Amino acid sequence: MADPAKTKIVAISKVPSRDVLSRLDKLEDAFITALQEIRSVKTELQQRAAESPSLEKLLTVEDVANILGETETHVYQLARAKKLPGIRIGKYWKFVPSALQRWIEQQNG
Repeated sequence: MADPAKTKIVAISKVPSRDVLSRLDKLEDAFITALQEIRSVKTELQQRAAESPSLEKLLTVEDVANILGETETHVYQLARAKKLPGIRIGKYWKFVPSALQRWIEQQNG
């Protein structure tokens, strides 16, 4: 058995071999491809989040009454009759701003 203190360390050449450079090029290409995919998915998620009505702050009956220039009672009546796009959450009515905007445009259309 050789004495570990006397074992020669094989020096790695200062000039990398073609095989090592080729492998590094492949790794770099794979890394760049993965990074581009990550950026693409991130951009798509950001666009979805910007377009998603579920991320909009919901309006209250009071908000809608102010927007429409109506009373809260009238807004309740329209929502219950499904003439106004609203969401019932327990005993409260909430309204998605983009849906309300489309409804207003249809009424004026």
